[in-house]
Amino acid sequence: MLNDTERKLLRILFNRNGHQNTRILIPELARLAGRETGQIRKALERLHEERFIEWESDYAKVIPGWQLYAK
Repeated sequence: MLNDTERKLLRILFNRNGHQNTRILIPELARLAGRETGQIRKALERLHEERFIEWESDYAKVIPGWQLYAK
């Protein structure tokens, strides 16, 4: 089960990757989510472990089909 920060990040990444197809850096994610950068990194690590996203250095990409498993 995802916590609020993880769900919020997943939604931000999904919207950014799907509509604008641009990279989003951790400081910008922190600003958009209203969270600290440490919280963002921890949430990104968890999303990566749970296979919701691919995360390479400072770039995160949503793995297609995550909506089926997010329930």
